[in-house]
Amino acid sequence: MTVRPPAGRRTGLMPDADLPRLREELTLAYERTRLARAKFDAAGRRPADVRDPADLALVPLTTRAEYRQAFPAGVLVDGATLNDPMVVRSRSSGTAHERLLSADYAFTLAERRFGALDVHPELMALLADPETRRSVRYAAPNCSDVECSLPQVTMADRILPNGMLVLPSAHDLYTTPETMLRKAWDEIAEWEPDYLSCDPTRFAHLTRAAEERGWKPDGAGLPGRALVMTYNFAPAFATAHLRSRLPAGMLVASSVTMSEFGWVAASCPDGTLHLNTAAFWMELLDGDGRPVGPGEIGELIVTTLGDPLSPRVRYRTGDLYRWLDGCPCGHPHPAVRFEGRDRDAVRCQDGTRLTTRGLDDLVGAPEHLIAYKFHQHAPDRAEFRYVSDRGALPGWERELTEALAGRLGAGCRVDVAAAPVLPSERSGKFLTCTTSLT
Repeated sequence: MTVRPPAGRRTGLMPDADLPRLREELTLAYERTRLARAKFDAAGRRPADVRDPADLALVPLTTRAEYRQAFPAGVLVDGATLNDPMVVRSRSSGTAHERLLSADYAFTLAERRFGALDVHPELMALLADPETRRSVRYAAPNCSDVECSLPQVTMADRILPNGMLVLPSAHDLYTTPETMLRKAWDEIAEWEPDYLSCDPTRFAHLTRAAEERGWKPDGAGLPGRALVMTYNFAPAFATAHLRSRLPAGMLVASSVTMSEFGWVAASCPDGTLHLNTAAFWMELLDGDGRPVGPGEIGELIVTTLGDPLSPRVRYRTGDLYRWLDGCPCGHPHPAVRFEGRDRDAVRCQDGTRLTTRGLDDLVGAPEHLIAYKFHQHAPDRAEFRYVSDRGALPGWERELTEALAGRLGAGCRVDVAAAPVLPSERSGKFLTCTTSLT
């Protein structure tokens, strides 16, 4: 006999009270989408097999490649069309090497946004305020819904229907022409946004350029009531730079958004990231597909809840999170720490893995550091390149070499050196940690 926990009790990340919503979503996906039906049938399973949260392990995982190949006919519910005026189409940045198209109803995306923002009432109030009509987006061009890297594209061409201005942005961050940086800076002042939605590394580079060249925004300071850091991993050197230079009173928060889902997570007033379990059934699984516990790191697996257009079933995000043991804010959404992409996690000689966040913890945010990139070439060979406002720093290099070698393994040779410039990825994103090992 199976003993079921009381209603509302949390097993894993999710409260058991959400199980009926999960079963409804699985049934909708099976009955009305081709991809989910094919995967259930191939595994010999049906939605009715999921009687408690543990049974979800019986349902096959869905990969990004499968979703890409099946889009749109195989992932939209029967009878749905992309021509519906309420459908919002999103294109991924291409971080996983191939850009992905997704579709959701506008109202579904809005519900997910406010579900995530429930952890931060002040930010929720700001973004829900009818007077909050202007914002700016500063991210890699592939993260934008318009072409913003060509000099011929005018400011008017980069204004989205929701009042967001997409700032001009080059694919290769640290070789961005000064004219493009100045244009982005001046447009912020001209647009007078209510809030800014920015890749923190990219925005830190812009504010640093403005500071070094003496550019001043019109008025008392940088306009906007809030900065939402999103689109990419936020390294300590970038967040420390921004927090020390933003106007007093400006609200600073973080969010995790994905083209496949919209708002997946948001930070609370204490700065802790919380998963949006109001809109999604979330799992964190280890490399063997088992649920992790508090304090452990797992890949985020997402199943949509209440998605009438394109329900996703156990979708592998490829993102790693550490499940934290609560947060002082007390919000029921699970507290987590974003650790970076699974494919970027470094393989250490003791069999463990060093995540992008773990590497960032080792590097820290010394005042001189402008940017860095680490790459693991082989189990016994890696390199670390950095840009400093003081040039090469042999003493710091020796300390960092010892710290990295100590974590990677004594037999690993780590080449640490200053560099004049650091390249971005093909997607336009700037990644601080990568590996050639799979």
